[in-house]
Amino acid sequence: MAAAETLRLFFALPLDEALRDRACEVQRTLGQACVRGPRVKWVERANLHLTLKFLGDMPADALESLRRVGEQVAAQGTPFELDLCGAGCFPPRGAPRTLWLGLGEDCPELAALARRLDETLAEAGLSEPEGRPFTAHFTLGRVKDRDGGRELREAVEQLCEEPVGTMRADRFCLLSSDLTPQGPVYTERACFDL
Repeated sequence: MAAAETLRLFFALPLDEALRDRACEVQRTLGQACVRGPRVKWVERANLHLTLKFLGDMPADALESLRRVGEQVAAQGTPFELDLCGAGCFPPRGAPRTLWLGLGEDCPELAALARRLDETLAEAGLSEPEGRPFTAHFTLGRVKDRDGGRELREAVEQLCEEPVGTMRADRFCLLSSDLTPQGPVYTERACFDL
């Protein structure tokens, strides 16, 4: 008996085109701090997004149920503005492992969208509720080693208050991720207008 096809799935808010350009500028600036280390795997321009809910590996036949949840959640929302400002990293102390762009200020509409999505998926039995609070960020890169981490952290701190730009969030997507040696390849499975 053949195993059922599985897909690595997540819901995400895509970064608009103008802000993709700005995010790439921030990546280049941070990359200059990495000349002597550490190695960073930068997120490709086309893949820049904010994860609303990571689902992980799921059976492909769950796609229709996930689309219905996305439609239900989108029908309850309205477009909103996001103000991106500053670079940051996880963890907050020690050697950086993940580099990201954050929001200039809290966005209650974004937090509400992530919460509604999380709750609706849990009610439908499609995922477990999140055990930690939603932290809005656009991942820029993942650090592959710890050499030169101090210089990279200093570069991040210099950009932590730097305005990046504003975008109108008017849709979110259901994406699948195929992991390859060159990096993840994302495929849009559905898109939902707010």
